[in-house]
Amino acid sequence: MSRKIVIPLLFLIAIAGCTGKTEDPNVATANPGVIRSSGAAAKADRSPLAYSQCMRAQGLTWFPDPDAQGRLKVSTPDDADPKKVEAAEQACRKYAPWEGPGDPIPADELAKLRQVAQCMRDHGFTNWPDPNADGSTRVDSRKLGVEADDPKVREAQEDCQKYAPTPRGRTGS
Repeated sequence: MSRKIVIPLLFLIAIAGCTGKTEDPNVATANPGVIRSSGAAAKADRSPLAYSQCMRAQGLTWFPDPDAQGRLKVSTPDDADPKKVEAAEQACRKYAPWEGPGDPIPADELAKLRQVAQCMRDHGFTNWPDPNADGSTRVDSRKLGVEADDPKVREAQEDCQKYAPTPRGRTGS
């Protein structure tokens, strides 16, 4: 079973495992916030909420809304039709904030997220990737060698959180 997981490290390190039985990547957590798109093909706002609404409109009634922080945690039911999920993902891609170029984050925040990634590698997850320029990180559980919801991953995340930048809109503690 292989899955790719998008992690919003900029706001909070959070991973949820997908439980689908497909080899198609399932997005478990998405970057929060709205990314405004330009161009004729993508006039709509890109946001986790718009993506969720689109996925449900495609017949995936079990697809959740994002949480209050904008994180989208998806557990694909075992009986979900992989072809239907893939078709919905394709149809809703225009609303997905993790698709297409995201806005780059400030260099100091990106440096902190790289510290988080290095901390995860120091905790034994040697294939943990560095963040993208927009602050997102794609983790492939197949390459990681462990499911994203494994207690060891969560324990490492808790420890490595100390390196993460302060979420926007909050002051340091």
